[in-house]
Amino acid sequence: MLRTTVYVLLTIALCTVGGLALLFAGKTLSLPNTGQFSADRQAAQHTVDPNTYKDLLAKLEAERRNLGWRYQTASPAERPALIAAARAVVTRSIYEDVFPAWYGTGWDFNGTSEVPQQGKIACGYFVSTVLRDAGYKVERVRLAQQASENIILSLTTAPFVRRFRRVAIGDFVNAVRESGPGIYVVGLDVHVGFIVNTGDEVYFVHSSYVEPYTVIREKAIESRILAGSNYRVLGNILADDELISTWLTGKAIATKIVSAGSHSLRRATSGSTFVARLAGM
Repeated sequence: MLRTTVYVLLTIALCTVGGLALLFAGKTLSLPNTGQFSADRQAAQHTVDPNTYKDLLAKLEAERRNLGWRYQTASPAERPALIAAARAVVTRSIYEDVFPAWYGTGWDFNGTSEVPQQGKIACGYFVSTVLRDAGYKVERVRLAQQASENIILSLTTAPFVRRFRRVAIGDFVNAVRESGPGIYVVGLDVHVGFIVNTGDEVYFVHSSYVEPYTVIREKAIESRILAGSNYRVLGNILADDELISTWLTGKAIATKIVSAGSHSLRRATSGSTFVARLAGM
């Protein structure tokens, strides 16, 4: 009887300790606010096999179509929940599937690759290709050749755009943190890429024209390119319900063209367009 009682007590104790361990582990691995990003350690180490990239995109497209059908047949009261679900799908897919497939792909000002790990890709083409592969009906070539600020304005509107002039990199990163978790497009003096706020860290994902001259994910606070730009324009594109609705319905996104004398074109031109303009000076 005594032996049985001791066994029962030990079993209860072990279960209690195990339950507490799982509870604290859950708190460590859970991500704040959105739940759209998996643990950062996984994202840092995970790369997608290019051979399975098409399968990943096909799965995402099927998910988009399913959510899109539900969205278009939903009542006005039901649509906000579907917008939120779509936002989570797009955010997770870009961060966990699309980005990792491109990590290590070579950079070149004239790079126009459409396939991860094959050829080279310029910064503007990286942005437009990621958006296209995530299910947005963008004009991949035309969008890639625009000024980086104009890329952002083709995707979203003024309420979701912030501009920073001669702001210290630390202050810029803090402003991104305060804006909340999500995936942003950032335009610089002569470059364009993505900012990712996971809630734990802020990253800069881009096709880098400095070492290692590839598509990389680096901490924003440590990025030479990000720190060296006098001008930064930040588009919180996935916070825009209208852009999420566009993804759900498969509506084409027209590229906004600006005149050669506009401020944004002078300040932030990306990829081969930048090289061409330098050659003409």
